[in-house]
Amino acid sequence: MTDTTVKLFKGDNVGENATDFLNGIRRRFLTTSTYSEEEKIKYFELSLKDGSYASLWFSKLTAAEKKTFKDLTMVFRLQWPAKEMAEKSKGEQQEELLSMALDPLVVGVRVEEDGILEWSHVRWARKVAELGARVDKDSALITQVLKNIPDALLLQLGPKRETWAELAGLIAVNATIALLQQTPTRGLTAAFSNMAMASPARARGDPVCRNLFPAANTAAKPVPRYRPDQERLQMIRAVPVTIQPRTPAGQVLYVQQMAAYTQAHGAGKPSEDRPYPLTPGTAAVGSGECHQCGQLGHFFDKCTAAAERRVPEMEMRWRQIVQSIISRIARTAREVTTVNVVADEVEEFDGDVFGAYPSAEYDQLVIEEFLAQQGKGRGPSA
Repeated sequence: MTDTTVKLFKGDNVGENATDFLNGIRRRFLTTSTYSEEEKIKYFELSLKDGSYASLWFSKLTAAEKKTFKDLTMVFRLQWPAKEMAEKSKGEQQEELLSMALDPLVVGVRVEEDGILEWSHVRWARKVAELGARVDKDSALITQVLKNIPDALLLQLGPKRETWAELAGLIAVNATIALLQQTPTRGLTAAFSNMAMASPARARGDPVCRNLFPAANTAAKPVPRYRPDQERLQMIRAVPVTIQPRTPAGQVLYVQQMAAYTQAHGAGKPSEDRPYPLTPGTAAVGSGECHQCGQLGHFFDKCTAAAERRVPEMEMRWRQIVQSIISRIARTAREVTTVNVVADEVEEFDGDVFGAYPSAEYDQLVIEEFLAQQGKGRGPSA
């Protein structure tokens, strides 16, 4: 049976809508044809909360204003006109769509809406899909919206997400989230929380060119510590990073590795002192792997992996650094002494290397040098 109970109306516009109230009265009258005009007026009056502004308003109406229910409706509309929706333009709705981010801290958390409990990530996906279907019928904005999903979850969604409905469905049935829902006390939420609460790395100031020939009475500046490539490679191989399997359980462990790295180093760049976690199911660093997807059998310039299947940018940088070290060691024919800066000391020194390049530019030169050499000295692993 349809619920025709009308909530008492106060008329203060706090948590109520006059149009909804009036429609509730009308629905009540539609359920029976026995109401006389006098009974309709009386039912309306009894639906006003005692002592409220609406009740006071009704008491001041003239007999003519409430002679019939139609007359009463007209004066009611004058007092409480229908609210007009300030409709957003398509561009504004698209901006809203692109700003809808899935907060890692609420993944796997139950939330209540309209008296119904549901998973927060499922509600997010549903709202995104509803808005996306309305303002982006061609699903052209899906790729950009995917950037608002935590990386660890994005890696598991799979390639079939070409429509908004498919995206919402994949998030709703994701295996890792299903595992979390079975034990919602922590799991991924705790790992994501650690990542979110980690202190950001100290911002580095603009690079300043140093004087290579200071005066004799100038105080000595701290000298950065250097390591030869052989020593760096030995350190990397001495403590290999555990690569998790590409399974729901492995993904949970990977997220915990990422959380531990972020908590310990913030946004610090990877180095032999702080190796970066590797995406589940990928190859080890320095194995001749593709740096974009972490797989064997091809180099980065031949990589055809979709954007969502590529490793995070920091991991790609770490793979490039390791292979760059190996490549320089292999080029024994070149009589060039390569000197490397330990990342921690560079940040403390906050200066440049050899007085010519700021540390960030030096790191980039190392990577560019490797990229120029990749594929010349080694073939892809089978």
